[in-house]
Amino acid sequence: MPDQYTIRARVLPAFLVALPLGLVTLAWFPDGLSRGSALWSLLVWSSVTVLVGQLGRDPGKRKQPHLFRSWGGEPAVKALRHAGARNPAIVERIHKRMNALMRTKLPTAAAEAADPQAADQVYEACIRFLRDKTRDRKKFNLIFEENCNYGFRRNLWGLKPLGVTLAVVALAATAALPIVHHGAVTSASLQPAAVPGLIIFGILLGWLMVVTPRWVEVPANTYAERLLEATERL
Repeated sequence: MPDQYTIRARVLPAFLVALPLGLVTLAWFPDGLSRGSALWSLLVWSSVTVLVGQLGRDPGKRKQPHLFRSWGGEPAVKALRHAGARNPAIVERIHKRMNALMRTKLPTAAAEAADPQAADQVYEACIRFLRDKTRDRKKFNLIFEENCNYGFRRNLWGLKPLGVTLAVVALAATAALPIVHHGAVTSASLQPAAVPGLIIFGILLGWLMVVTPRWVEVPANTYAERLLEATERL
């Protein structure tokens, strides 16, 4: 059985991508399906959801470096930098804790300024260390929750091109329903397609207006904050 992260961060985005296909099926068969048709429709829809779920992680992971570049770096790494720190005192405190935990010396502000790339490599090592030390979901529940939130939004954003395409196709199929079934567009012929069509249209607007890099960045920053807060508990 899939674990909670897989369900929330991979399966759920796949479900949202495939949802318009289920809605358009309801629009085309408002009085129900025959047993055979229902079985085939359920099989096809489930197969699409499972397939997209398996592939759902890949586009998000593949596009993640682009996200990080557009944000100026991985959020957790950015939070360890001296440069641009909103609160230098907090950064210094985290550095001291990391120095003790990793038994190493993180770059000073001067060293970071002299070689930012080398400093980021050290910070990336720190983040890997923290991830390895905070895998206990019960003890570090907030980190796990924010990781799920970030994974869901990142993977949904990675699936956006497919989601938009399926929503447009489903919307077109729903719009064609009155003509195919009744030969004309009337108030009566529009009724079976109205509710599914509006929902699909809302899903399409969500893809276009909500699922953006900025929308993904919010939980990414929160996850970084929770991860670095763990230095006080290790």
